[in-house]
Amino acid sequence: MCGLFGVARTTSDPDPERVADVFAALGRLAERRGTDAAGFAAVAPSGGCQVVKALGAFSDLWDPARHGAAVHRARVVLGHTRRASQGAAGRLANAAPLQAGRQVGTVNGDLDTADFRRRFPGLPALEGETDSERLLLALDAARGSPRAACGVLAAVRGPAALAWVDTDRPGLVCLARGALCPLAVACDGWGNLWWGSSPAWFRQLDAASSSRHGFQAERVAEGTLLVVATGEPPGVVAERLFVPTARPGDEDLTGIWVGLDPLDRLAFEREARHVVAPGPRVVAAEDAA
Repeated sequence: MCGLFGVARTTSDPDPERVADVFAALGRLAERRGTDAAGFAAVAPSGGCQVVKALGAFSDLWDPARHGAAVHRARVVLGHTRRASQGAAGRLANAAPLQAGRQVGTVNGDLDTADFRRRFPGLPALEGETDSERLLLALDAARGSPRAACGVLAAVRGPAALAWVDTDRPGLVCLARGALCPLAVACDGWGNLWWGSSPAWFRQLDAASSSRHGFQAERVAEGTLLVVATGEPPGVVAERLFVPTARPGDEDLTGIWVGLDPLDRLAFEREARHVVAPGPRVVAAEDAA
């Protein structure tokens, strides 16, 4: 399973260099969830988007001198580390962040693409081979409606968590957690809003800095779509619920809980509210890694 992390920045933070340092530290922590590829997308207030990604680990990709400036200019930065589950690991087109129509997004999951393809026929051709790109294309067709986006997310079969921005609406970032895949959000002491696959990451960063960051982290419940406005400060402006669906055996997939403390995993499992669809796990042959 892949690692998600990112930030919606407040412009009132007096130390933007620190934001870039924290983002990079989250990327290094997220390497535990995947080193097949890594990348980030920096979305400017104008909607302009710089996507940087490469095969290999995030630590090998990140260059503070070059990439820190991109974080400083952006209002939203989406990060991703990949552990390939579908699509060839050696193809950069399969690595996130992915651009699909007007959407730029990062996805952690392992979806039943054959089923999803039947539910959403007529989507544009893929650049790569992954379920993640197909999901973002379906969200692009939802045209920014949270209700329509929940309809897409409810149609997903399999573990999923994701973050995405519509570049026509750069003042909003959407965070969603479907079945199983963990996701947490956190605010720091300066008003920036962060997210990551593990709430433990924020505790670790605070512990390493003598609590200087002041993170307040909370788990995102299964079946939740959060719409975050990049205002002053950034914050959740809409929350919608949908019914997430897993497949038989998804709970046993390798990597779902990598990077979580045992107590966090237990809490996520106790709060589970997904349904399990009947029938075997099905992945289209051309999408399999």
